[in-house]
Amino acid sequence: MEQETPALAFEIKYSDRLFFCEALLMISSYAVFFNNKYVAEIEYDASAGWIQTNGTLLPLSTVQEIGAHIDGQLD
Repeated sequence: MEQETPALAFEIKYSDRLFFCEALLMISSYAVFFNNKYVAEIEYDASAGWIQTNGTLLPLSTVQEIGAHIDGQLD
């Protein structure tokens, strides 16, 4: 039986609106959803920190905030 990877869930403010954000672990990155819609893919780079690798261009501060939530929930 295949085990489903749980998504990390939290609220995030983006573009002056509050969104329900989910980050779903993939092989080496996280798929990011706002209100159940795919928006981006981010991954951790040892030299650059959290970076966006795909999807709708998000401000760096938003990518870093999502990364901080991921880090906080994994500790």
